[in-house]
Amino acid sequence: MNTKRLASALVLASALAAATLQAGCVALYPEIGTNIRKITAEQALDPPPPDDLRWIRLVSGTIKDSMRDGRTWKQAIGKLPDPYAKLYINDQEVLRTNPKNETLEPSWDDSPRGNFQVSSADKMRVEIWDANTVTDKPIGVKDFRPTEDLVLGDRIRLDVPGAGEVVLAYERAHAMYGLGLWFELRTDTCFLTRMIGGSPAERAGAQPGDEVVQINGKDVKTMSSNAVRSAFNSIPSDGLPVVLRHADGATASVTLREGPIYPTFAEFGQVD
Repeated sequence: MNTKRLASALVLASALAAATLQAGCVALYPEIGTNIRKITAEQALDPPPPDDLRWIRLVSGTIKDSMRDGRTWKQAIGKLPDPYAKLYINDQEVLRTNPKNETLEPSWDDSPRGNFQVSSADKMRVEIWDANTVTDKPIGVKDFRPTEDLVLGDRIRLDVPGAGEVVLAYERAHAMYGLGLWFELRTDTCFLTRMIGGSPAERAGAQPGDEVVQINGKDVKTMSSNAVRSAFNSIPSDGLPVVLRHADGATASVTLREGPIYPTFAEFGQVD
C-alpha cells in the first residue's frame, strides 16, 4: 500500500472509530413515573368511568366430567384436567388464566385482570384448555358479543360447547388515582414522555413531548433533579402550576391536579 492510500485508510479508520465512540456515548435518560395509587372511598370519581371501558376478569369455570368422545377424564388421561382459560377481544388474546391442578371446578382468583376497551359491537371469545393435553386443540370455545341481554349485573355467564361453563367479571372500569404521566430528567430540563389516555394530566392540556419550562414559578433549569421529582410526586390539593413548551414551540400554562385514572391493561397492566 502506498503512502497516500495508507494515510487515507488511517483517516477513515479514525473517523469510524470516532463515530462509533460518539454513538456509544449517547446519553440515555430513564423514564420516571408519577405516583399512581389505589383510589380510596372518599375520593370522588370525577369524571366517571368511560362507557367503552370494562374491567374484566375470568372468574371461574365448570368443566364437564367427560370428554367429547364420551370417556371420562380419568379414563382418557388418568386424572382430572388442569384447566385454564383464554379471553380474546376482536381475535387478539388479552387475558390468560393460570392453570388449576386436577379440577372440574376451577377458580381463577389469582389470574390477570384489568380495564379493556370494549363495546357490545366487539367480538369476544373464550377458550378453555387443559394444561396437560398433548393436542393443540382447546376443550371448548365460545364466541360472543357483550350485549345487554348477556351481561347480568356485573357478570357474564357462558355455556361453552364441549367444556362446560365460564363466568367472567364484566364491570365498569376500575379507577386509580394520580396524574397519569411519565417524564425524563435531562441535563438541565425535563420532558414529558407519555401519559395515560384520559388522565388528569392529559385533561389539563399536557402532551407527550412537552418540555417543562417552569414548575410552581421556578425555572426548571435552576432546579435540582430531586426538586423536580419531589414536585411531581407531591401534588398540592389545589394543583401544581407548570409552564409547558409544546413541540411546535408554543407555550401553555396549566395546573396539574391529581384525579381518577382509568388505565387500560395495555397501558398499565393489572388493575384490581
